[in-house]
Formats: sequence, C-alpha cells, structure tokens
Amino acid sequence: MSLIVGIDLGTTNSCIAVPVEADIPGKDRLIADRRLRPFGDALIVTTPDRAPAVPSVVWIGPDGAALVGLRAKHKARNDTHPPARFFKRAMGTDEIVQAGHAELTPVEASAHVLRHLKRMAEETLGVPVERAVITVPAFFETPAKNDTATAGELAGLEVTETLIEPVAAALAYTGPDWPDEPRTFCVYDLGGGTFDTALVTLDPDVGFDCRAFGGDRYLGGYDFDREIVGWLVGRLPGHSLDFDAENPGHRRVLAQLTAVAEEAKHDLSRFAETEIVDEHAVDLAGEPMSINVPISRDEFEALIEPALYATLAHCDRALDKAGMTADQLDDIVMVGGSSRIPAVTRLLAEHLGREPQLLNPDLCVAVGAARKAATAAVRSGNLELDKPDLTPPSTDVSGRVLPGGELGSAGGVTVLLSSDDGMTELEETTDAAGRFLFADVPVDEDSENAFSVRIRASGRDIATCRLVMDRRPGPETDVAGDVLSHDFFIELINGPHRVVPSETRVPYRTGGVTFETARRGTFLSVRIIEDLLPIGDVMVTDLPPDLPEGTPVEITLEFQPDWTIRAEARIPSVNAHATAVIELPRRKTPAWSDLERRIQELRRSWDEKRGTAVPADAVRLGPMLDRHLDEIEALLVERQDRAKTHHKTLEAETLLGRVRGTADTDVTLGPTMEEFRETVEELERAISDLAERDTAAANRHRLEVPKLLDAGTVAYQTGNRLDWHRANEAVIEQLRAVYVKLPMPQISPDELRGLLLQEIERMQRTVTGHLAKVHGPVHVQGNAFIPRLDELLRDAIADGPDDTAHLGRIYRRFRGLKAQIDAWIARIHGDGDTGIKRRDV
Repeated sequence: MSLIVGIDLGTTNSCIAVPVEADIPGKDRLIADRRLRPFGDALIVTTPDRAPAVPSVVWIGPDGAALVGLRAKHKARNDTHPPARFFKRAMGTDEIVQAGHAELTPVEASAHVLRHLKRMAEETLGVPVERAVITVPAFFETPAKNDTATAGELAGLEVTETLIEPVAAALAYTGPDWPDEPRTFCVYDLGGGTFDTALVTLDPDVGFDCRAFGGDRYLGGYDFDREIVGWLVGRLPGHSLDFDAENPGHRRVLAQLTAVAEEAKHDLSRFAETEIVDEHAVDLAGEPMSINVPISRDEFEALIEPALYATLAHCDRALDKAGMTADQLDDIVMVGGSSRIPAVTRLLAEHLGREPQLLNPDLCVAVGAARKAATAAVRSGNLELDKPDLTPPSTDVSGRVLPGGELGSAGGVTVLLSSDDGMTELEETTDAAGRFLFADVPVDEDSENAFSVRIRASGRDIATCRLVMDRRPGPETDVAGDVLSHDFFIELINGPHRVVPSETRVPYRTGGVTFETARRGTFLSVRIIEDLLPIGDVMVTDLPPDLPEGTPVEITLEFQPDWTIRAEARIPSVNAHATAVIELPRRKTPAWSDLERRIQELRRSWDEKRGTAVPADAVRLGPMLDRHLDEIEALLVERQDRAKTHHKTLEAETLLGRVRGTADTDVTLGPTMEEFRETVEELERAISDLAERDTAAANRHRLEVPKLLDAGTVAYQTGNRLDWHRANEAVIEQLRAVYVKLPMPQISPDELRGLLLQEIERMQRTVTGHLAKVHGPVHVQGNAFIPRLDELLRDAIADGPDDTAHLGRIYRRFRGLKAQIDAWIARIHGDGDTGIKRRDV
C-alpha cells in the first residue's frame, strides 16, 4: 500500500506529515524513536537528526549531485557558490535561481525539496509515498499554484490537491475537537516569504467557511532579513558593499550576510539584544571583514515596523470584506515562522483587542495538509477505496479498480469485502469503468469497524486494502474544499467587471455573462484578470467585418481543483465561439533597465492623470497607487528582488488603468438608490425577527447596518460602479446571513401561492419598466422574458395534484428565470471591455 501525505512547501522550511490513522508498519516504534512526531491529527516525519522541518535550500555540486536541507544551507556561509534559497517567492515566473554550480527554475528547485521529503518519508515509513496534498499561500496567483503542482509531479508525486495555507492552518488549529456552536477566527500567517490572513468560520453542522482573505505574496521573513542586511551595511562604511544581486560574486557576499542576518533575527525573538558575528566574510572587493555588530530587538522592530503595520491593514481589509468587526472574532491564530517575532503578538493584540494564539508555526500547515489528505481515497496497487461516511447501523463502501499489471481491464473484476470479526462477507463485480459499491454494510457506532477489501483474479487476491472506520467528533464535511482567494475580472473598456468573487469554492463554473462588442473588427479578445494581474486571454477570430458594435457576447469561466481555468466566449448572432484552457505562462521577469523604464512611464502617466481623475477613484485608488510606486522605486534602488519588483509593477499598471477620467463617468448606476434602501429595510426587518430568538446575534448584525448604508451612499453619490456593486452585494450577504439563522415559517399552500404570485407580478413590472428604457438586442432579450413570466403566472394559479410540491416546482423555475432577469438588469446598468463592453441603455 502507498501513503498519501501532507506537505508544507515553505519559503524557508518544509515539512511532511501523514494522517494519524495511516497504516504504517511499526508505527509505535517509529513514534518512540522520534522518527514520527504526533501533532494533532497527524504524524510529522522527522529527519534522521529528529528535526521536524527541512530547510527549503538546494545546492547542486559540480558533479550534478543535489544537496537539500541543512547541509545545503550551510553552503551559504562557507562556499563560493551559494545555494538557492527563497525560490518559492519566484514561483509563477521564469526567473532563474543559482543553486551552487547549477541554474534552476523555481519549479525545479521546489521539485528537489519535494523529492527529498518524499525519499525521507519512504525511508522512514518503509512504504511508498505516491500522492500528496501540497500547501500554497492564499495570495499565490494561479500560475504560481500551477507551478507548485508541477513541482510535485517532477518529484514523482501525484498532487491530489494544492491546499491554501490559511485553510490548512485552520484545520490544524481546530483538530478533532469541534465547538458546540459556530466560531469565527482570524488566521494570521506570516511566513518566510509570504503573508496571508483569512477569516474562517467553523460551524459544527456544516464545517468550514472561508469568509474573506487578505495578504501580500511578497512579504515575509526574507524581507526582514534584507532589512537587517541593509542596516548592517550602513554600519560597515569602510567596505565595498554596493550589491548587484545578479552579479555572481555579489550573490556570494549577499548570501553570507543574509545568513548571519537570519541568525540574528532568530536570536532577537528570544533575547532583547544579540550580536551579528562573522569572522570569515569578505566584501565585494575581496577585502576581509571581521563583523561584530550588536543589534537590539528595538532596532530590529523599528526596521520592520512598516511591514508589520501593513499586515494589520490587510487584516482590517479582510474584516471589512467579510462585513465583520474585530470584536466578533472568537480567536486569532498565528502561524508562520515570522509570527514568532514578539512585536507581532503585541501589535496584533493591541490592534484586534484580543490575545492571539501561536500554533507551532513550522508544523501546523503540514498537519492541516495531512488532515486534508486523510479524506482522500485510499489506494493499494490496483485498488482505490473512497473514504466512507460512518452512518450506523450501516454504511456504503465504494471505490474503483485501476487497470494495469495483471489487470488488462477494470471492468467485470471480482471485489470482496470482509470484516475482521468475520460477521460480514460480501462480493461485488465492477462495472465497465471499474467502479463498485457495497451498499448497507453493517457497522457499529460504539466500536472500531475494520474491513479488508480485496481484488480477486485468476483465483487469487492481487490487491488488498484495509479500511478502518470509527466515530469521530465533528461533521463529515469538516475539511473544506479549496477556494479562490482572489477576485477574477473581465477587462472592459470602462474598467474591470468582476465575474467570480474570492471565497468561491472550486470546482466552479460561472453562468453565461453577456457583454456587448465595443467596436467592429474581425476578431475579439477577452482578457481575464486575477486580482490585479492579467493571467490570460480568449480570442474569437474570423468574425464578419461588418459585425455591428453592440453585438451580444456570452462569457463563461470554469475553475478546476487543479487550478486549470477554462474560458468560453460565444457570439450567438453569428454562431461564432472560442473555447480555451487559459494558458498560464510563467511571467517573464524583465531586466532591471526595463523595470526602471516602466516605473518612469507609470510615474509620468499617473502625474498626468491625477488632475483629471474621477474624485472617487483618486480617493480610493490614488493612495494605493502612490504606495506601489514608492515601494517599486525603493526596490529598484536595492536591486535585489526582480520578481517582487515586477509583480508590484504589474499591479501598479493595473491600478492606473482602473483610474477613470471625468469624461468616462456619465453612466447610470443600477440598482437604484430606492431599491438599495428597500433591501436595507428588508435586512432591518429580518434582524428584528432574529432578535426575538437570538439577541446577541441580532445586535451584531444591527451594528453593520449603518456601515452598509454609508458605503452604499458614498458609492452612489460618487458614481463609483464597482463600490456600488460591492455595497449592494454586502447588504444581500448580510440578509442571507440573517435569514439562515431564522426558523423556516410553516405556511399553507394558499399562502405560498399568494407569495409566489406577488413575486412573479413584481418581476413582470420590473421587466416592463426596464423595457421602456432600452432598445436593440437588449430590448429583444428582455422582451423574451414576458411570455415566460406569463406562463409561470398561469401555472401558479392552476391547482396541482399536490399543491405544495406543485408550487415548489414552479418556484424553482421562477428562481432560475429571476437569475437571468437579474443578470439582464445588471447588464443594463453595467460596464463595458477592450473588445467588449457591458450592455448599456
């Protein structure tokens, strides 16, 4: 049997863990010998030196042999060819890292670390390790997540999922002990190269719900090391230390100073003062340096204070996005190695008003990944078993047979199930696809249920898999599926239009979103943007040259668990369409000279645009753009991190593109302010109903109403379409959150019919009112809703054999039609794209 493991592929350290119930030969002996370290629902695989984590460092010798881990890390201090470190930050780019005597891509360097972890686990456990759940930062963009999966494949692993790190930390934090009522906590993950924050709710009935994300994929302990290096260089004025990080000789000196800076950073988490000492360093001119410089914790914290305050701002934005305040948090959970810095705990407690809890920052993410791995199918040779739900007095056991080896085909194969107590003996035959199902297998709620499942062919067993089930606290849905941590947009003429919000579970497929062509042409390009970064295009070619402006275009996006994105653009009027898997090429990292030119152009363009910018955009986007430009210019002076500099430049270019001029703002907003206020009033009524059964919950929701009103009023008065859309969404989300806490009313069929008739008639009035304002294809599409609403009205009036079921079916039809009408109305009041625009009045 092979094992599935959970892996935290970290910027500075990596860790591998197995589910606690994994079938491991000699498990107790390995635990006693400290080669397996129990932690929550997982067992950490330790190194031969009993260390639970492996440094994410790679060094390639002149003979091509690879060193990974502590031995490779030591090369930073005593070798003229320093190792590759911190390459995780460059995932998703084409940047080359120097690893001793070889040049590697970030994917190749990551594959070396994963291969080392796989080999270490196999040697320790004595069984093959073929599958893994590998964690990724929440704020990794999709290409970087894809690169992580590719690195796993290069290492010989089947990557069943890439799990975002805050969710993994949440899984480790909750462990097997579930609360009696919902709890919401903030995960604060400050690692070696990235910062993520997530607001996660754990409900004992439904499991995890990711409410909001925030973060910076280029903020972590590596940046703090660089701050110390810069501070240290200032105290060595007699030496040549003007670094160019891409000069091989400079890299060697920089690696030495970074190594001693990292040691000093670690010391300052334990002591108020330490000394930076290195008797063997040389400067860029080859002159020896005898470094012995004291540094205090206060000096270090002053260096990194701006970065720490930036993490707090990300936490605030996540709270705002979730419609929450800090006093609604039940816990603050700190993970990531840099969370050990004492100032982090102090600032978080002061800012959020609650003492944070520090998990073991080096291990907890791997533990969460192992807990996720525990839900994957169990595999042994040609046999794969789904994880069953324990539902006494019986449960279903299912799986599939995999062809290969002695099995030329998976269909028609005999599968046997037997219980350890000898009370159950069952036999099934696989279908053509190799699937099988043992239905209603007897199980005991109060004891362990152990079974063997075997494949039999040619009169003998060719694969056997053990299956052990016991009652565990918490619902079976306790481990959440992965979610999108960024918004996804279609680029329009007048700005981006969000088509998929963050916190959406994957897999996910959007409904067809309709836009209009903005100009004539023989091709149409649709650009997809993830947060602030363009990630791909869909091209529809060979269009008629006389295709009129305003022709409807339907866009559909599909997200797969492996982070594959499929997109389709369809133009029904000419029967033209294009379907493509969005190619996610690794970003080409430009030369420093190109980056310097682009920042100069950005600064000049922003200075020219600032005076004519829409006031709302100047207030909302201007400060963000200024901060980006200042940070990029500082990075250009430092010239040590091209990947980060390029990333920030791309974000700044996108921000500048979203700043509208005053000539672009003559647009009707929808819904109307009156409709917005009606929804707020409905929310207030629902909160009053909730107060009768849960006063505390109602008060929490009531506190949000003034904020929602203020946000909506400002967005409407300034004409900011994106903020107006978000304000309306926020009110609806609060309304849904209140409704789910209210008991379902018991109403008669006649009352249900009356409510349904009111809804249909109201929708008829809404469509008729909008039809009076539009023309062309928009009018034609809207006019088609009228007969469908009339049909629903007739069906609702008519009696059915079972009125409740009859009206329920009509309501489901109405709900689907209402979604289409809502999308049509949104298009009337929406935006426009490089080749497409929102359908306008």
